[in-house]
Amino acid sequence: MPQSRSGHPPGPYFTVDLHLHTSRGSSDSNLSPTALVERARAIGIGAICITEHDNMWDLKEMPEVAETTDVRFLRGMEVTTDMGHIGVFGLKRYVGGIYKLGELRRIVDAEGGILIANHPFRYKLDARFSFINPDQEPIDPAHPERAARLAIFEMVDAIEVLNGACSEDENEFALRVARILGKAEVAGSDSHSAGSIGCVTTLLEEPVSDVNGLIETIRARRCRAGRGLLKGDVVPFDLP
Repeated sequence: MPQSRSGHPPGPYFTVDLHLHTSRGSSDSNLSPTALVERARAIGIGAICITEHDNMWDLKEMPEVAETTDVRFLRGMEVTTDMGHIGVFGLKRYVGGIYKLGELRRIVDAEGGILIANHPFRYKLDARFSFINPDQEPIDPAHPERAARLAIFEMVDAIEVLNGACSEDENEFALRVARILGKAEVAGSDSHSAGSIGCVTTLLEEPVSDVNGLIETIRARRCRAGRGLLKGDVVPFDLP
C-alpha cells in the first residue's frame, strides 16, 4: 500500500478505529480530545472515528483536532436504538426518532450513509447476564445461523465483529454471523480511555481521507477486522 496523506506507515492495510468516545461528548468516557490526538499520533493509526453516544461533534470542532496531527479524524455517532447500539456514518447530527432502528435506516438511506451493528452479542451468550439484555432474547452459542435471523441484521450494512471491550467468544460469534450473512466485517476499540485506542482496528485495502470514502469502502466490503497495531504486527481477525 502506498504512503497515504494520513501519515500512516507503509503496510498491507490502512488501519481505522471505527468506534471510540471522548469526554467531550460521552459522559462515561475519560478520554480527553487532547489525549486522543496524542495517542493516535503515537500509535501510527491511519484514521480515528469519533462516535459519541447519541450526539456528534460539531463540524467546526473537527479541524481543531485534525490540524494538530497527520491522522485522519472522522465524525460518526453511536445511536442507542430499540434493537441495540448502532454505529452511524453519514449523518450530520442526531435526528429525533432515530432511536427506532427502522426510522434510523430510513434517514440514513436518504443521506447515503451506513449502519453498523456494534457489539451485537455483548452479554448475550452467557445466561448469567440475561438480565442485562434489553430484549431478553436467549442466544445459543452453538447456533450462529439462528442468531443471523435477528431483525437487527436486516437493517445494517456491516457488523462490528471485533470490539475491544467484548470477550473473544462474543467477537468470534459475531464473526460467524457476519460470514453467514455476507455482511461487511469491521472492528472498533470502543475506547473510553487513551490506552485502548487502536487495540483492534478495521483494516482497509486503500487509504481514506473522509467519511464518504469510509462509507464507500465499507459498503463495498473492502475491509476486514484486525488487531495487532499496538504490537506493530497487524493481522486480520479470523475464526480459529
